[in-house]
Amino acid sequence: MVLIFFLILGVLVSIRFTGIGNNFPNPIGGALHRVLSPVEGTLLQVGNGIRNNTRAIWNFRSVEAENEQLRQRVEQLTGDNLELKEQVLAGMRFNALDEGVFNSPTLSKYEKKGASITNRNPTAWYQTITLNRGSDDGVSVNNPVIAQYGLVGKIVAVTSSTSEVLMITDGEGKVSALVRGSTGVATFGIVEGTYKRTSRLDAKGNLQMLFRREDNVNIGDLVLTSGLGGVYPKDLPIGKIEQIQLDSSGLLKTAYIKPLEDFDSLEEVYIVKKPEGQ
Repeated sequence: MVLIFFLILGVLVSIRFTGIGNNFPNPIGGALHRVLSPVEGTLLQVGNGIRNNTRAIWNFRSVEAENEQLRQRVEQLTGDNLELKEQVLAGMRFNALDEGVFNSPTLSKYEKKGASITNRNPTAWYQTITLNRGSDDGVSVNNPVIAQYGLVGKIVAVTSSTSEVLMITDGEGKVSALVRGSTGVATFGIVEGTYKRTSRLDAKGNLQMLFRREDNVNIGDLVLTSGLGGVYPKDLPIGKIEQIQLDSSGLLKTAYIKPLEDFDSLEEVYIVKKPEGQ
């Protein structure tokens, strides 16, 4: 049909061409003109319609391309907006952390570097976390990590832009600590985490310290870092004793400690940058 249309259109053009600028009669052109003149107007209308439809198709494709560019731009702006929103929220949390961080005379002499948690160990939810600060930020292995209420752990691995924290709830994250009761007398020991390396849902355990039966420790006593061992500064809060259990021999007792920090909800922490040799 398209071919026939263009054939007839060509004939009409030929008619027009053979009749312009020629004063002599043109019997062939005249005959064709008389035969085809009734449909000439219709064909021209059809041609105009095709031309207009073609323009509409091109216009539609142009609009479609513009819409796709606008959609991509909206997605980019949406992503930028979400990123900005997260930065604002992180800033608010850091402000709250600044206002709520415990006051420690020992800690005040160290530089603290804020960091956000970017990953948690998928097979041991409580044990290790990854931070968005690394050696480029002055972070080094064995830097203590604290949060609003107390000790979180220490840096055990560093890249240029990230660092990994071994939390005190891990069995390998032992901390030299002391218990200071109502009398003010310190009783020393080792805080050890008993959380098992299973999965996030199955990770269970506690913090505990082992004492002699006669040691003066009681439920509700505060557990602090002792400063011994060269990793953690002295008097960083760890937790409170919530249960004491005598062992079967009757010679030793275990104090079960509730951490001051809720490790499940941690989002921001501080890295304590200790000078070399301290």
